[in-house]
Amino acid sequence: MRTLFFLLLFINLGFAVYIQLEPAARSGIQPGPELQPEKIKPLPAVAAPATCLEWGTFVEAELDRVEAAIARHELNGKMDLRAMGKAPVYWIHIPPLSSKRHAEKKIGELRRRGVTTYTLVQDDSKWNNAISMGFFEDIKDAQASMATLRSKGVRSAIIGARNLEQVKFVASSPSESLAGKMMDLKQEFPASELKTTRCSQEKQFD
Repeated sequence: MRTLFFLLLFINLGFAVYIQLEPAARSGIQPGPELQPEKIKPLPAVAAPATCLEWGTFVEAELDRVEAAIARHELNGKMDLRAMGKAPVYWIHIPPLSSKRHAEKKIGELRRRGVTTYTLVQDDSKWNNAISMGFFEDIKDAQASMATLRSKGVRSAIIGARNLEQVKFVASSPSESLAGKMMDLKQEFPASELKTTRCSQEKQFD
């Protein structure tokens, strides 16, 4: 009797084990120790790209006036000058006058008419003693500026096309103070643009 009892117990245990293993066999999963999930390795940290503040665009002929403004705001050495290549621009100017004295007299007339944006060209080129009144990438902007000059009674200014080297000033990771001063600079040059960009490895202007 005892032998029969243990035989029935063994059969029941075997049947129970079969029931547990049979679904795993159907799914192709082999019985075995519980699988341990692999540890997820964190991705390597990637440094965020540096942010630059770009101010431009200017042409070589404007650099004296622009750099004088930079000096007034005590920003010498805090921005890099970058070359952008030559491009056609539209130049509002009064053609070269006969002498520096004649040019200075014309500048006095401009001041009395409320014109504040001008530069006397003083070099060895054919433009010596011309009065520069702005460079524009878009002809429509040049025409709009010319219309303003005409409304102030300036009749001797003309628009000419030139192919000039363009440049911009770049500040890498600027502080709030530097960014504020660059905003002030932009106000002095309404046609300029100030924008935030990702820093790039560009050659400085020589």
